[in-house]
Parts: sequence; structure tokens; C-alpha cells
Amino acid sequence: MRLVLTISMLLAMTPLYASTPDDPVPGTAAPRTSGNILETIVVSATRTERVLFTTPAALSIIDAQSINLIQPFGYQDLFESVPSVNVVGGPRRIAEEPSIRGFSDEQVVLRIDGTRLNYNKAHGGRFLLDPSLLKSVEVLRGAGSSLYGSGALGGAFVLESASGRDLAKRDAPAGVRLTTGFQSNGEEWRLGATGYAAGARHDVLAHLSGRSLGENLIDGSGNDILATRDESVASLLKLGFTPEQQRLELAFESFDNDGRNPTNANEVATPDNLVDRTTERRNHRLRYQLAPDDRPWLDLSLTAYENNVTTREFRLDDARLDLSDFRTRGAELVNTATVPLPFADAVRLTGGLELYEDRQSGRRNGAARPQFPDAKVEYQAAFLQAEVPLPGGFAVIPGMRFDAFDYRADRSFADRDDQELTSRLSISWQPITSLYLWAEYAEAFRAPSLGELFADGVHFIVPLAPGQVVVNEFVATPELRAEQSEQVQMGARWQQENVFQREFTLSVETTVWQSDVADYVDQVVIFIDGPPQFDRFTETLVFPGSTTNRNVDAELQGAELSADISHRLGYVSAGLTLIDGERRNGEDLASVQPNRATLGAGVYLLEGQLTLAANLVLSDGRRDVPSGALQTAGYGTADFYVQYRPRQGMLKDWEFNLALDNAFDNSYRVHPNAIAQPGRSLRLSLSRNFGWGG
Repeated sequence: MRLVLTISMLLAMTPLYASTPDDPVPGTAAPRTSGNILETIVVSATRTERVLFTTPAALSIIDAQSINLIQPFGYQDLFESVPSVNVVGGPRRIAEEPSIRGFSDEQVVLRIDGTRLNYNKAHGGRFLLDPSLLKSVEVLRGAGSSLYGSGALGGAFVLESASGRDLAKRDAPAGVRLTTGFQSNGEEWRLGATGYAAGARHDVLAHLSGRSLGENLIDGSGNDILATRDESVASLLKLGFTPEQQRLELAFESFDNDGRNPTNANEVATPDNLVDRTTERRNHRLRYQLAPDDRPWLDLSLTAYENNVTTREFRLDDARLDLSDFRTRGAELVNTATVPLPFADAVRLTGGLELYEDRQSGRRNGAARPQFPDAKVEYQAAFLQAEVPLPGGFAVIPGMRFDAFDYRADRSFADRDDQELTSRLSISWQPITSLYLWAEYAEAFRAPSLGELFADGVHFIVPLAPGQVVVNEFVATPELRAEQSEQVQMGARWQQENVFQREFTLSVETTVWQSDVADYVDQVVIFIDGPPQFDRFTETLVFPGSTTNRNVDAELQGAELSADISHRLGYVSAGLTLIDGERRNGEDLASVQPNRATLGAGVYLLEGQLTLAANLVLSDGRRDVPSGALQTAGYGTADFYVQYRPRQGMLKDWEFNLALDNAFDNSYRVHPNAIAQPGRSLRLSLSRNFGWGG
């Protein structure tokens, strides 16, 4: 293990599959022919289009080709090879939560097509979106509140879905793509259909897909992962109108999941904690873009949206019915002005305004539900950033954002107002074409969630003995302070083409970072915190317990190293992610991810029509956790992929995919999950494109 980690440290890490900029369409990307980051375009780090190689930020890109090849069951499959990124919550798709550099769930911003996915519910997931809808994912690692506001302590996931115009670029002006797939572990079937059409000014895309997991998943030890069966349906309707130098896009998206899971979706299932759960997400969004060629000061984007998540949970052992509703409404206006300079390239000034509101409400058996209380928070924000090139290959990017937020809650809680000012400054130097050096100081914050501030009532009840129970209750903390962090990171990228005087491209990247976090929100669960009292009505001896939140200070640091050598016939990549963290008083943090190494390889045969790939993940264990917290053993997994996309003959327009996940059937958990991940699984999919008018 030490030898592998040492070799990986020397070689470093990039994602298993690099993006292909010419192929942004789900299911239609050509096989990867290069890991050329000199050409890859990204937008998440600055809100403007930049070449990845000269972007002063730690970024990873997952393109449609990678998503299609992996055939992910859930988002953990998608991100397990991305530096410092993990998906926690366990194998149930309804429980998956994002994690970047030791920051998890609400400490990470999640966006889809320019809109915020802010939904948060204790012990529940946030990835309420089928991966088949995505054309790309950018993962920004590191503090990002100067652009994205509350929650960007660890970074941001920026997800983009395809449009009819995207598909028409690759195929005919109109067409349909049909897909069917099967996964052996859990006996899951999935079906999907995407129709599209694009003209000179109009385009439309309609997508519908469904998944049905007929049996419980099985872990690497051969045991059932109880209560993992579910069914889900995802849909997307996107309408586009593109007059000259403008773009108007209207999208309607839905996601429905039905399953019998534990009350807390990330815990082990038992006979008395199961609920019939229905989760529905509805997203409506409008995007307008204006960028006239003759007005360099005008590159405008306006987004308005509503994102609503509703859950219905019927507990089987006592017929308790919980209803939860979480709604985010928002609007964002961003403009980039390009200002020419006499001594260097043009300066780009990006400014924006953002308004959004999170509102939640809960009911239990028709009455008010203090565990998910009626409350809301309103945000008003403004930000400004400048991208300034300087002589000698230097550049600076200063940025600043102001956020004001107001809390309102029912019952006796007082209204509360707060505000945060966050800044960023990056400095870069490109002394030669193949080398790029950068450093950044960035601040971030996360306003406490509505549940952290106002949750009240019974958290859980545990029987101790006949006539004795523990009743643990939430203690509201309405004065909880916002989390704040200061981050410093430095990075270097080097890429050389025609290495060994051949058609090889060698890329190396390294990043080191440190985050100092003030007022880190730490949930404290005290099982029993007082003498028992006798309840005469139930004739039960009740031991009181409490669950509350507190602010503590913490420090996290780490490094990400990567190397990739690619050729038109294949690639090899390897790497290492190092993360550590603790509270300022020396106590450990429970949720910091373990160190992880990866190794990936792929070959392209039959002139790129056949792709064979493999990926190995080696994770260290996590033993340095607070007393009583869950420890995790180290593990290794291997995945293999085959994709065949003939370009001629009778099978033209067909696509065949095969994936063998966790090929050696290893038993493991992703820290700090309490539930094991699925064991070996064979995934198959078959797709067919039908195009007209080309």
C-alpha cells in the first residue's frame, strides 16, 4: 500500500476521462484522444469562459463521454476518481451528498444550468437529478463565495444539461436517441428517450428516463444492503430561441423517486425505522443571454428560476406521516465587460446581482412539525471581479462579494438579519507556453441552515429496557453564527506535446491548499444528559438526551497531484489526494475524507470506434476521528469499461456499453458512511440514434 501511494504521489492525479470540448452532447462524444488542457474551456472558476490550463483554480471536468462510459448507478460512481471529491451518505441514491476537501453537504454549492439546488434535509441527499440529463459537470475545488455566495466553503458543482442545439451540432437537425440498460446488482432496468430538433433560430429537447431497482443491492461480503430498492423517473423539456447574438431558453425539469427506506436515508435499515418515501423535485428556469459582437462591454446573462422539493414519508411501524416542502426561488443577473488595454490583453470586468429565497415547511400527521419548522431565509447579493493581464506573462484576478440575508421563522423565534463580505485574489504567471503557476487567497462563508437554527422537538427515541426509553430532543440554536473560512492555495500546471518525439502529450498538475475555518457548525448528540423522570401516562422511565449545534474553529489542509500521458491510441493517468483536518483545540473532525490514490488507463481500437478502459481506486482508512465517531478501513476497488460505437455498416448509429463496477467484489465503506457500498455489478446499455434532415 505504501509503495502504491508513493508511486501515485510521484505520478499524481487527473480524472479518469478528460473532457472533449468538441463533444458536449450526452451519448455522442467521440473517444478521448488527448488530455489537452491547453484547449479545454471552463466557466465555473471566474463565471467567464477561460482555457483550463491558464485558469488560477483547482478544477475537474466530467464530460458526457465519461458519464456515458461509466453508466453511473449514482453520483459516487461519477466522482470517485476526481481529486478531493467524494459523495457521502451511503449507497441509496436518495441519500447522496456532495463532499469536497472535507467540506460536505451544505458546505458545497450545487448548481444546475445557472440555478441553485439548495435543498437540505437532515440525513437526506441533494443529488436529486438523473446523471443521464447532464452534458458536463465542472467541479470547483476550494473557497468560492466571492462568486457563489453562501455554502461555497469546499467549492461548487456546476452542472449543465444539453439542449436541442447541442445535439443538432453533432447529429442531424432532428432526431431521437433511445437507450436501455441493465445492472446486475439489484437487478436494475433503465430506459431513456431523448428527442431534439434545431433550426436556424429555434431548438427543442425533450428527455424522459426511468430506473427501477427491483432487488436490494448486495455488498462485497454478499449481504443485502437493506431497503435500497427504489424507482425513479426524470424528465427535461428545454425550449430555445436564438435570434441574432441572443439566446432565450426555457426549461422544465422533474425528478421523482419512490422507495422504502429508513427514516434517515443514510442509516442502516431496521424493521422499526422504515418509511414509504416519495420525493419529488420540480425545477423551472428561464435564461437569457445577450452578447453583441460590436459591444465588448455587453455580455449579459439573466436567470430566473424556482426549485421545489416535496417529500412524503409514511412510517410503517406506527403510521406516522411526515410531509416536507423546500422551495428556492431566485434570479441572477451577470454581465462581463471587455476593456482593451494598450500594454496587454483586454481586462474583463464581471459583475452581478443575485436574489434568492429558501423557504421550508413541515407537517407531521397534519400538525406543525418542529423538527422541520416553517421558516425562510432571503438573500440579496452583489459581486464584482476583474481579470487583469499584466506584462511578462503575469495576471491578477481580484474579486469581492457582499451578501445580506434575513431569517424568519414561525413560533417564538425572533427575526434575524446578517451579512457577509467575502473576497478573493489570485496571481498567476506563465513564463513559457507549457508552464503555468498560480496562487490564490479566497474567503468563503455558509449561513446556517433553517434546520440548524430552528429544529426543535423529538429527534429520536431508543428503548433501553422494558419500561425504559431514551428520548433525545433537538435544542434550537437561533443564534448560531455563520461558518467562515480563509483559504490559501497554490498550483502549477505543465503540459508538453510530442513527448519522446512522438504523438504523446504529457500533463502534470499539483495543488496545495489550507483552509482556516471559524465557527464551523458541529452537531453534538448527547445520548443521555440528565436524570430520568417517570411518565405516569405511559408508565415509562424516560432518560432525557439532547441534540444541538455549536460553533467551533477548525483547520483543514491537503494536496492534489496529477499526471496524465495521452496519445491518439490511449492514455494512462495516476494520482494522489491528501486531506487532513482537526479542530483548533486539537480534537479530530469526524467527516474528513481519507487519502486516496487512483490509476486509470484506456486504449482506443478500430480507429477509435472501440474503447477499453480501467480505473483503480485505493483509499486509506480514517482512524483519527472523535471518540465514539465511526472509523473507516482502507479499501481498493477496480472498474472496467468497454464501449463500441461503430461509424459505418449495419451497426452505424448504435452504441454498446459494458461496465464492470467493483470487479473484485470488495467490501468497503466510503467514510463516514455507516453502510457498505455495493459489491460487484455488471452494467450493460444499448443506444440507437435516429436522425432526420441531415
